[in-house]
Amino acid sequence: MKTLAEIMADYAFSLTYDSIPQEAMTAARRHLADSVACALGAYNSAAARAVRRYAVEQGGRKDATIIGTEQKVPVGLAALVGGTMVRYLDANDIYVFSRGGPSGHFSDGTPALLALAEKHGRSGEDLLVCLVVSYEIQAALAASFNFWDCGLHAETNVAWVVPIVAARLMGATPKEAVHACGLAVATGTVLNTWLRPGYNVPMIKGVAVGLVLERALEAAELAALGVMATEDALETVFSSLGRLSASAIDPTYVEQLGSRWTTPRNMIKTYPAQLYTQAAIEAALSLYRNGIRADRVRKVTLYGHRSVCGGVQGSPEAFAPTSQEAADHSTPYVMAMALLRGRLTSREYDGSPWETSEVKALMSKIELVREPERDRAMDKDGILGVRLVAKLTDGRVEEAVVRQPKGHPDAPLSDAELLEKMTSLLDGVAPADTPRRLLALCSHLSTPEDLKALIEACHIRQS
Repeated sequence: MKTLAEIMADYAFSLTYDSIPQEAMTAARRHLADSVACALGAYNSAAARAVRRYAVEQGGRKDATIIGTEQKVPVGLAALVGGTMVRYLDANDIYVFSRGGPSGHFSDGTPALLALAEKHGRSGEDLLVCLVVSYEIQAALAASFNFWDCGLHAETNVAWVVPIVAARLMGATPKEAVHACGLAVATGTVLNTWLRPGYNVPMIKGVAVGLVLERALEAAELAALGVMATEDALETVFSSLGRLSASAIDPTYVEQLGSRWTTPRNMIKTYPAQLYTQAAIEAALSLYRNGIRADRVRKVTLYGHRSVCGGVQGSPEAFAPTSQEAADHSTPYVMAMALLRGRLTSREYDGSPWETSEVKALMSKIELVREPERDRAMDKDGILGVRLVAKLTDGRVEEAVVRQPKGHPDAPLSDAELLEKMTSLLDGVAPADTPRRLLALCSHLSTPEDLKALIEACHIRQS
């Protein structure tokens, strides 16, 4: 009987470009374009500057390009920088179940695969197949058990899956991929130490992704050199975690890999903010478009489910964020900025606006009300909507209702809307034609030359 890691490796090595449905491949191309834009949009962040400097100072082989530059470093260091950047703005995609429940950002693994594909001279189609493999296996693991219930961060998903997919890109064997997974399970499982109600969110939120990817590629490279682990590492850890988890662990989702396609179920977020705040932002912007301005608001009440009105997003600390990482996970903050500026882009975090009296005053007018019926709708049908009621100084009451946030698989972004998001992310960071070039390149990615062109298009000039 095959172990779970062996099943995952067999799936990873057997999938071909022609065997992937067009819907899943189209989704992979769009997610790649979105991920690259998310990474480049974070180019000037403090976290990106720090890890980029670290990578350059380490020196070593010229394996892969640091995204956004022309500098080449060892592949693990390129993944460290790219992983930090793709996650930093909280703009990258996220998997959503047809029912409710936490999942993960499967594109967190993309920078490692991009760097590895460059190192080994793979084609655009090779990369796209591996992206689909990565997304599909991560979805199967996410459905198998709730990482959060066990005190783990969902980044664990990336840590366990990327070594297997990396082994394929490297030209290793399925057996070596299994040992790469075993090494990662034993040494790369990620504890959730930074996303907790009652605490502010530090910079590790983004940097953790880069560190995980660096370790994941090390595991794959070591396994390819003959370093062995246990083939049943996943069964072992599932057995241990089962005693900690409040929900059942069901590995049949991994065993049934290939029976369904989940890549199109990943949400391309419209706004650089936490998943559950997306509908609240959309509702606030709806009021703004209808002429409601912050200075005319007496009170704003958001009616929603527990994950937008509670948890990290709705905790008392969310009304007083102290970092960008905390602000993009704060329902009151992103609502306040949407009402103040009529937009929610990465620029709404520049200069620490959460420290200003204007933003603090508006956040103090916001009330978050958790409704049991919205909890049930989220748990049963995956409905992430909200209702926003604004009482104005002239006595009028205005309301906005969002059933599902834009970008959700039930309300996907059009190509034009995706381009608009990419353009917003790269405004002031890259030349004006970069978003359109990136989207076009990803839409037609096929050959090794295409992949080289995509990497070159990521060389941005700073303003």
